[in-house]
Amino acid sequence: MENKKTNQKKKQGKSLTKKITGWLHLWLGLVSGIIVLTVTLSGTVFVFCDEIIDLCGGSAKYVQAPANAKKMTPEELLVQFQKQAPDRKAFYFDTYKEADRSFRVASASKPPKDKNAEKTAKPKGKERGPRGVFAYHYLNPYTGKIIGSTQSYEFFYVVAHIHAQLLAGKFGKTVVGVASIIFFIQLIGGLILWWPKKWNKTTRTTAFKIKSGTKWRRKNYDFHNVFGFYSLLPAVFITITGLIMAYKVLSDLTQEAFGGAADAHTIAEKYEPRFDPEKKALSFTAFIDKNFKEFPEAQQIRMSIPRNDSATVYHVVAAEFIGLKSIVGGKSMETNKYTGNEINYPKEVQMHEVIEHMNFDLHVGYWGGMFGKIFTFVIGIICTSLPVTGFLIWWGRRNKSPKKTKEIKNIHQHRKEGHHEQLV
Repeated sequence: MENKKTNQKKKQGKSLTKKITGWLHLWLGLVSGIIVLTVTLSGTVFVFCDEIIDLCGGSAKYVQAPANAKKMTPEELLVQFQKQAPDRKAFYFDTYKEADRSFRVASASKPPKDKNAEKTAKPKGKERGPRGVFAYHYLNPYTGKIIGSTQSYEFFYVVAHIHAQLLAGKFGKTVVGVASIIFFIQLIGGLILWWPKKWNKTTRTTAFKIKSGTKWRRKNYDFHNVFGFYSLLPAVFITITGLIMAYKVLSDLTQEAFGGAADAHTIAEKYEPRFDPEKKALSFTAFIDKNFKEFPEAQQIRMSIPRNDSATVYHVVAAEFIGLKSIVGGKSMETNKYTGNEINYPKEVQMHEVIEHMNFDLHVGYWGGMFGKIFTFVIGIICTSLPVTGFLIWWGRRNKSPKKTKEIKNIHQHRKEGHHEQLV
């Protein structure tokens, strides 16, 4: 009889796998929790960057188009921008097909020229290191007057770098990479801990539903387990795509697996035109007219502004909509500044760009339009909550009386084995 009771107790206890998994799940979560929360929250905020930037643009995005008036050329508008904002340097602009859309310039505040002042002066407000602060300025395309601006660009630049490197350079990138790997392990471990020992009506109910009428500790426990399960597959997918961007070895393997070149940028340079001081670059207007003609569905064109005269490649995007990092219904291309034609890179170089953009779109939810963004945002909120709900579970058990702790363990064990539940 005693042997039989002993065997029954062994059967009711946790397996070694679950004990080890539970221990790792707890301590890895406590070690990486703050980092994971910061990374997931910043990534979640970034999902709707385009919509928020447009909202911040407000009425400056539109102008009253004069009858029979012609828009100024991009060159003229950039000259006007520089006159009105001499402390800023433009690096790309957006122009639109619609007559009532304003001309948008992306720029950064210029760093101080005085090297001694740069060493001694502490950045205040608008200055943030040598790159300055990013902003969008909206110009009336008929007069060249600046009619509005927003530093929402700067905000999302900072958010993106918190997400990727905690604003701590290479060290921060390493920390985020390690935390992402831990989070991936946590997701797999969470599935192991979530999986009931027996499947029956009771375990199915508790595994897939949040029980009503319970106290906050039990509610928090259900949130962690149930929402954690529902978000598991997309969370794993988002984590993997993030790791591909974070680690070059994974990026290179992905490129080679799908037909892209790992050293695409080195190969691309061989196909780019050489600088010739005797040749004259095409005007921005010529590029814009050419691309609106070749892509009639395009409503917006973005063009990079070369840093110096020796640059021979212009980055051009023609699409229905172009956001901070997104392109809807269009194409991104590198073009010859002397001819305006797209540079004919080898197939593996072109695939490199396709794979890189696709991985990014999958990571941030741009793969499915507004549905993809909402879906990714919801998953991001759940992932952000997991370190919090997990910590509260640990904290609640840590501060429970021995009697109450034993009661909770019994209920947890009953849930795993499919016995009748009690309310906590």
